[in-house]
Amino acid sequence: MSDNPKLLLVTLGAKIRELMRRHEELKERAEAMQMHIAEQSEEISALRKELEEMNIKYQNLKTAKGLAFGDSDVREARNRFNKLVREIDKCISLLNE
Repeated sequence: MSDNPKLLLVTLGAKIRELMRRHEELKERAEAMQMHIAEQSEEISALRKELEEMNIKYQNLKTAKGLAFGDSDVREARNRFNKLVREIDKCISLLNE
């Protein structure tokens, strides 16, 4: 240990400054990562909400499609309705006699 104490002190000071610099870099990097994690969490939440809304819309569409009438079904329903109206008209005319 015949090294110059002043040289050891200077070297120690340089190493401490380097450690402090690295510490600050790591601290900044950790903060940036925390911000990134928070952004990703918000995006995940938004995507989950969107997925829920899409699932609801899909279920509504499935239900609507199940209830929807095809062209032939609409024609048949219209014909039955018209037939009922004609029968009601006949009944009314019979009552008026």
